[in-house]
Amino acid sequence: MRPITNSVAMLLSFSLCLSFLPLLNAAGNNTLLVAETCQKVKNTDLCISSLEAEHATQDADLAALALIAIKVASNNGSDTSVYMKKTLDGTTLEPAVEQNFEDCLDNYGSAMQQLDDSLAALVSRNYKDVKTWLQVAIDDATTCETGLKQRPGNDSDLLNKNNIFLQLCSNALDIVNVLASN
Repeated sequence: MRPITNSVAMLLSFSLCLSFLPLLNAAGNNTLLVAETCQKVKNTDLCISSLEAEHATQDADLAALALIAIKVASNNGSDTSVYMKKTLDGTTLEPAVEQNFEDCLDNYGSAMQQLDDSLAALVSRNYKDVKTWLQVAIDDATTCETGLKQRPGNDSDLLNKNNIFLQLCSNALDIVNVLASN
């Protein structure tokens, strides 16, 4: 009786493994899609790490990757805005540093609106507008960076956070360019 039980258990285990094979192949294909897509952007390593960290990429096609890339940039921008608000509310800053944070916070408010607009345009497949809004968000972050570098009292943490945000927006724009060319 024991050999039959072991055979049945082995057959069930084998069947269970086979049922997950399509899921494993799909995940492998999407890992490949992320890697291939990220090879076409300026900031490849950040692209791969940021997209692979998102669970939704497992079932994503190129259009979904573009959407996810914009959402990743938007989430990062929101986090950076929160950092600026907390710094402004929680500490006494030198006037030049305070002005830099306030200016950057204004820029990020605009950038976040542009990212929202780009998401709406992407959903309607209006790639021209998506590219325009993403470029404006990049310009807003670039303005923040320029202000931080030109004025006294720049904050290295904010510069680093802004640099990552810029790279994420740039990656999203590059992915939309790939999508629009297909």
